[in-house]
Amino acid sequence: MTKLHASPFSARNSPRGRRNDDSPSRQLQWELDRALGQLQLHEIESSKLHAYQKRQQQDELDAREAAQAHVHQLELNAASAQHEVVRKQAEAVLQAYIKKEEEERRRREEDERKRLEEEERRRKAEEEARRKAEEELRARKEEDERREREERARQEAERRAKEKADAEEKERREREAEQRKQQEENAKAEKEAALRKLQEEEAAAKAAPTPQPSQAPSSDIEQQHREYLALHKKLKTFRSEFWTSTRKDPALKPHVGDMRRAIRTSVGQLTDDKAANKVAHDRVKTTLLRALKELPSPPASVSEFLPVHLNLGDNGATTVPSLALYLLSIFSKAVIAAFVGECAVNPKAAEPIGTLVAQIFSMPDLQFGRNAPADASSRPTPSQSLIPILMCKFHATAPILFGISGSESTTAGKLRLGWRLDRMDDSADSKRAFTTQNKHYDRLTGLGVGYASIALRNFSKARFQNPWPPVHFWSSLAHIINTRPQEVQTSHLILLKNMLENNSIDRFVLFFGAVGVAALRQAVVEFPKTLPHELQEKQVTKSLQLMVEGWKKENHFSLT
Repeated sequence: MTKLHASPFSARNSPRGRRNDDSPSRQLQWELDRALGQLQLHEIESSKLHAYQKRQQQDELDAREAAQAHVHQLELNAASAQHEVVRKQAEAVLQAYIKKEEEERRRREEDERKRLEEEERRRKAEEEARRKAEEELRARKEEDERREREERARQEAERRAKEKADAEEKERREREAEQRKQQEENAKAEKEAALRKLQEEEAAAKAAPTPQPSQAPSSDIEQQHREYLALHKKLKTFRSEFWTSTRKDPALKPHVGDMRRAIRTSVGQLTDDKAANKVAHDRVKTTLLRALKELPSPPASVSEFLPVHLNLGDNGATTVPSLALYLLSIFSKAVIAAFVGECAVNPKAAEPIGTLVAQIFSMPDLQFGRNAPADASSRPTPSQSLIPILMCKFHATAPILFGISGSESTTAGKLRLGWRLDRMDDSADSKRAFTTQNKHYDRLTGLGVGYASIALRNFSKARFQNPWPPVHFWSSLAHIINTRPQEVQTSHLILLKNMLENNSIDRFVLFFGAVGVAALRQAVVEFPKTLPHELQEKQVTKSLQLMVEGWKKENHFSLT
């Protein structure tokens, strides 16, 4: 606002001044002053207007600025809200990242812990393996040392035995050189006479019958052997035809395969545990009883599946279900397979198998009455079991047990002695060749202990009849030791040794008493002395002497 100052002419232009000076100049002055006053008023009004306009303009500016500030504040608030959203999102991302990093860290720590634990387990396993290896090495070393000691002891025993044998051989040659040929020719008769005499003396002392040691004539031996081989061949054909016909019979087809597997599995599961073996025994018995009584199958004549000399004399009237006959044949095959397989490695495994064989073939449902001859009406008629189904396989695999001889150096001799023919390859038309000596002798090892486990069973307290009594063991022993020395093969000695191992001598002496002791002495002491020098030098012959020494040391049973 413009500040007003007093005009220099104000005193003269005042009303009081006009009364004192009314000249034209004064009038002019007054007009001028009045104009100046109006001008001053105008300036004052202009200043007020200017101030009002300026204040109004300032208010408008303040309003615009306030509106702009409000807009800016809204924008700032929106930006702040957006920033808060972004911040929260960033925080969420950060938290997720932190969580992921934490999980990754825990995973790495867990992996590291597992890796350390795995390394620790591996280290412990390696230490355990190293410890076991050291123990095995130590045990192997101890075993080697033990074997070395045993080998040295065996060699020493062999050396002493050889020295003794050489001395006896020299003395015998010097004393009876001129009588050797006659002694060999008469050896068989002398042995039979000595055994018969001892048996008769024992029978008189005990007032009880004992088995006769004499052998059947050679022609009868050959004839019976041929009958068993014919039965063996007939059973092969029967099994094939029965299996083929079963596939066409809806009543039998669902059962035969399972029953066959049950038989084989039961034989293969036998162990030294009698309680566990009872399950296998019951399974075989149940399977056979089902075949005999529950599942109908075509009948088969019993006499047709017996050797001719054991024919029931019933003109084929006595029959048995063919399914039961088939399962008995499968059972016999499984028994022989177990003998030549497991028992060749572990002879003690034969005992539970022999027990099962005795129980199965002594089942009353598998016993058949024989028609008595006219001159035997006063004697009880024995029943006939179906054990020839098993024995025909022994005839096929170990004919020596039944008095059959032959040379192992010829093809015909090997065939007579039951050497196995193996295919050269897997093709159906492959050529066959004899199995190796080691395999053949291993088979005879199992068959020898297996035959003893069947033939030396004590049925004195049993309710049923023994299907293969000990007299057959006596007969087989006599067949072997009565073989002419020049006809004895290694197979004879292997069978002889394994027939008498395990618990056989205890049972043999139990059954035959003093005459049994005499027979054992003849078999393992005298018989080897008559053999050719080549056979006497074989390990199996020397093992007979070691076996005698073992009986003396372990069983306090002396034959010398």
